Amino acid sequence: MGWRSLGCNLRDLATPHPVELSDFNGQRVAVDAFLLAYQFITSLRTRGEGADGGPLTDSNGHPVSHLMGFLDRATVMIESGIDPVFVFDGRPHELKMETLASRKSRKDDAREKWDRAVADEDWTTAQKLGSQIVSYTREMVAETRAMLDLLGIVNIEAPMEAEGAAAVRCARGDVDAVSSQDWDTLLYGAPVMVRNLSSHGTRRFGRMVHAERIVLAELLEENGLTYEQLVDLGIMVGTDFHPGIKGIGPKTGLKLIREFGTIEEVCAAKDKEIPERLEEI
Repeated sequence: MGWRSLGCNLRDLATPHPVELSDFNGQRVAVDAFLLAYQFITSLRTRGEGADGGPLTDSNGHPVSHLMGFLDRATVMIESGIDPVFVFDGRPHELKMETLASRKSRKDDAREKWDRAVADEDWTTAQKLGSQIVSYTREMVAETRAMLDLLGIVNIEAPMEAEGAAAVRCARGDVDAVSSQDWDTLLYGAPVMVRNLSSHGTRRFGRMVHAERIVLAELLEENGLTYEQLVDLGIMVGTDFHPGIKGIGPKTGLKLIREFGTIEEVCAAKDKEIPERLEEI
């Protein structure tokens, strides 16, 4: 998963085009499965009096939110004429370990608060915290992929980041678009990214959600950037693999990269340290 905020950084630079699911009729779309899974397990939870906000379970207490979500969304896509390819994360890169450790720390803190709320039978607080303590485990991934196999739906495991593998397939022409909420999809070079495809037509915070297409070539042209400069901008702002350069946000970063051309020149002009292991990032 990508930028420190998945929903706002590149949005300032992008021009999304509203689309309908029918616009992808007959097209093959790679879907970032992990982000999709977390949408399901954070939203399909127990609610109401006496509910602790945990995932929905079967009669044996086994979580099923992920299976319900994937079955529903896959059905909607197929009925709309979309040929989905679900891409799952592989092993994380070592550069991402700091980000993963930070996420685990936040989850552990939330778990302690959730445990106290459940012990106190404070169900309102427990339900609010429920979305912060869920995990998409390896067992759940295996269950999801087994279900997709039974349905005859293509699913693959990426070498590392799902959106990276999906972007490569899109650039090669193996798929027509990448469905993801993660702006890193464009940094990986996906020519076409679709946000909200899997949640199109649902409600979020009382508002109807609509799918939108972002075209990489348009974003670059509108902002006067090369693809390499967009990647430099992403590194300056911060990704899972680098926390970013202090004091540089998307708007400031865009101004600087336009003025100086590369991240190295920006760092030299502004007396900033060039990120370690820049080529790996």
